[in-house]
Amino acid sequence: MSIDINELLIRVRNWDKLAIAKLITLAEEGIEVPLGIQHRSHVIGITGPPGSGKSTLIYTMARKIPQEKRIAILTIDPSSPFTGGSFMGNRIRMQELTSRPNIYIRSMATRGIRGGLNYATIAAVNVLEYAGADYIFIETVGAGQSDTDIKYVADTILVLVPPLSGDEIQALKSGLMEIGDIYVVSKSDNQVSESTYRDLMAMVDMMKEIKGNSWKPIVVKVSGLYGYGVDDLLRLIDDRFRELINNGRLSESLISRRLLEMRLYAYDLLEKSLIERKDLESEVVSGKLTPQEAARRLLGMERPRLDHVAIAVKDLDGTIEKFRKLGLRVSDPVIVEEQGVKVAMVWLGNTRIELLEPLNPNSTVAKFLESRGEGIHHIALEVNDLEEFIKRVQEAGLVITGKPSKGAEGLVVFIHPKSLNGVLLELVQHRA
Repeated sequence: MSIDINELLIRVRNWDKLAIAKLITLAEEGIEVPLGIQHRSHVIGITGPPGSGKSTLIYTMARKIPQEKRIAILTIDPSSPFTGGSFMGNRIRMQELTSRPNIYIRSMATRGIRGGLNYATIAAVNVLEYAGADYIFIETVGAGQSDTDIKYVADTILVLVPPLSGDEIQALKSGLMEIGDIYVVSKSDNQVSESTYRDLMAMVDMMKEIKGNSWKPIVVKVSGLYGYGVDDLLRLIDDRFRELINNGRLSESLISRRLLEMRLYAYDLLEKSLIERKDLESEVVSGKLTPQEAARRLLGMERPRLDHVAIAVKDLDGTIEKFRKLGLRVSDPVIVEEQGVKVAMVWLGNTRIELLEPLNPNSTVAKFLESRGEGIHHIALEVNDLEEFIKRVQEAGLVITGKPSKGAEGLVVFIHPKSLNGVLLELVQHRA
């Protein structure tokens, strides 16, 4: 059955929870949906060690937030390294909230990603923000010091610390304890919580001097089970959001989220490629390929790749200005004495254009301009091992013009156009 995306988007904007679920599923599958997000939701990451009371606190906060506010809750559970499945225990704890019209809850698995989040989580945040959620709570796995990717997604990070000894807080410090905006002594109904509170206050006092921004980390005592301190915590969360808006810093987390989304989507594509290329695994096991060689083949790096298309020009500075007016990124000119040219690179989505201006009238580029005028001078392929590829070229009966020499970005050599249907082909091995 086909899905009308436009109709689905309208329903999502109206907080249709079934439509939200469908759109998140599409996004999880890698289908790009034109959301046109404008950052307005308060994305709140809640992290801390296992058993610190994250689910209980979210449950209590969600019940206290006014019902005219739209609330989204994403709970992340660890994936099994054996089956890939996940036991969504956090969702079970908050089952009662699913019946409330203003609350949407979705459980997700880490899919084995180190750092606590995966591409699907970011996709879900994007959809929920488009849906107009006022609060988006993300409960992380709480796997320890590596569970820190949340800092690239959330506007505000709550780090929950249950009653612990000072030594245990010190052990957490190098990971979770450095990313928090609000540190929550959870389960503060416990008698030993006061000691944990004092230890956290001492730690935060030292960190305030390091953070260097207008928001200083705060420590609060809360009991999610009994509701103690939750109202104060919600006020602090709203204060934090206003501070971000007033200081124009709300866009920072949106930028970092998009960059993380790119990285995690790349991991997702790589994981799918690994599943499809079982043949490479077999060759590694049998010893036919080293792990490094197999990895390069997986990424397509064992084959020559288009590095750039070179264009000969008479006025390099004037050409650079034209490309920059088109909104393209162009490098500053570099002189390559060995090739007798001044060079600039124009970056495109998947390759580059090299602009060449001759340094003297006797260079090959100057002679090209004299005989043919401005235009495409050569095509360049990137190879991993220039010497090995030269052997392949010679075995094919093609003619190499001279020996490898220094180019703008590494070693280069050319295949004579008479042996390749009139095309001047450059081979490039980039510097390590």
